[in-house]
Amino acid sequence: MLELQQPYVVTHTSFGGSILLQSNTLDPALIKGKIVVCTLEAILDNRKEKAISIKQGGGAGIILVDPLATDIAIQFVLPGALISLEEAEALQAYMASQTNPVARISQTMAILATKPAPQMAMFSSMGPNIISPDVIKPDITAPGVNVLAAWSPLSTENTAERSIDYNIISGTSMSCPHVSALAAIVKSSHPSWSPAAIKSAIMTTATIHDNTKNFIRRHPNGTQTSPFDYGSGHINPAAAIDPGLVYDFDTSDIIDFLCSTGATPAQLKNLTGEVMYCRNNPKSSYDFNYPSIGDQRTYIYGEGPAVYKAEVDHPAGVNVSVTPNELRFEKIGTRCLL
Repeated sequence: MLELQQPYVVTHTSFGGSILLQSNTLDPALIKGKIVVCTLEAILDNRKEKAISIKQGGGAGIILVDPLATDIAIQFVLPGALISLEEAEALQAYMASQTNPVARISQTMAILATKPAPQMAMFSSMGPNIISPDVIKPDITAPGVNVLAAWSPLSTENTAERSIDYNIISGTSMSCPHVSALAAIVKSSHPSWSPAAIKSAIMTTATIHDNTKNFIRRHPNGTQTSPFDYGSGHINPAAAIDPGLVYDFDTSDIIDFLCSTGATPAQLKNLTGEVMYCRNNPKSSYDFNYPSIGDQRTYIYGEGPAVYKAEVDHPAGVNVSVTPNELRFEKIGTRCLL
């Protein structure tokens, strides 16, 4: 984000076509040399195009009223800032009280050790799984907002046409590398583990609490979340190396699961490359040995013997029972069928 070192006169777009800053809706005579305040009002409204329109009209900066993305770094072609509705009301009151209101857009500063953290990003996808409700989705959540990462200097579309070596990025493109790296760490510690076992280790050791010891909430309004928001929780690299229990599955389990969803022989062949048929009485989808559903086979990889007892923390108005509520293992690698 560029910086305006000195105060600039601030103006706003009038209601009508220009409030969305569509092409050819801004009068250069009104915005030249000024910071323009505008509003994000439509789902397909493009933040970056607004800044481009202002720059083309000679504007000096942009203040965008964008309640959902106030803390997300966005590359504009000119100095800019995102503000909430409350901040917009205060700004509007200030502008109305001044003949020539002025503003300064300062350099962006990183604030560390914030609370609560982590939080679910406002753009993060949510469940439930519409294809197979018995499998909770998403699986896991990982850091994915305002992540400083290496960037190709040849890619300028998302960097305001600037050639840079590093960029601040948000989205799955940042969450995925975190989880991929954790999977590699778990694999290096347990070379014989299958991809399913590694996935289980990551999911079963995730945390659903933030650094205030409360349940993870959704940014920016702090609304309540559930496993349909964060899945098994936020990744915990240190814990994933030693999960204790893992839920493993192989190709036959996957075929059984696909059959439970009504997969046809043609669909199975498309996925496996072989002619396959489902059983006359296929297993239920909730029998899939997945870390986030009810009926599973579990193995112990810690030191035995060991006893694991179920503890349930459920929301008000919901009753939860676990059967069996206790698992006993005699030695490493022991399998328990639930």
